[in-house]
Amino acid sequence: MRLTETFHSIQGEGTLMGLPMFFVRTNRCNLRCKWCDSTYTFDGGFERELEDILKEVSAAPEEWVCFTGGEPLLQREAENFVKKAVEAGKKVLIETGGSLPVHKYTQIPGTLIDMDVKTPSSGEENSIHIPNLKSLRQTDYIKFVIKDQADYRYASDFISSHRGEIKSEVIMQPAWGTDLKWLVELALRDNLKVRILTQMHKLIWGEVPGV
Repeated sequence: MRLTETFHSIQGEGTLMGLPMFFVRTNRCNLRCKWCDSTYTFDGGFERELEDILKEVSAAPEEWVCFTGGEPLLQREAENFVKKAVEAGKKVLIETGGSLPVHKYTQIPGTLIDMDVKTPSSGEENSIHIPNLKSLRQTDYIKFVIKDQADYRYASDFISSHRGEIKSEVIMQPAWGTDLKWLVELALRDNLKVRILTQMHKLIWGEVPGV
């Protein structure tokens, strides 16, 4: 498996926000979001044997492993890694950009999917694999990163258009540098059934790799 890094941190966003986790960050991504904060994963990286990664995962004190990227589902050993990490007694949060099928991973107990639906400011708003909406479980969640009014309208319209397909929790997250209060007040005004969460790890450590 090709990695960018492994590290100990807290989950900075989503339904597990604030929990300590062991992160396995993979190399490569099939998308090029304009506001991406992990562009260093686009190339380079280093190859590691799956068994070596699993030894490190098993030895980590954290209950949760965050499998992220880049796009972790691009890795040919992704499914095997998740299964073996769960067999080792870990719970696995899978962070994915939403462009690749997730149904195989929702069949694995002890997993949780954090799936993006890309908004216009990303430049990748047509990348979503729509069947994923029906594959996700109630315990999973979809996330919209909101930078501006156009993103907010896009997300609101998407939620309305796919209401019958979405059974997981919905999160809106302001892009880094976007006013949190602005987004919260819009969601309250429109009575959206979403959670508004920011990137906790950046509030603590700032915009630095490896946290």
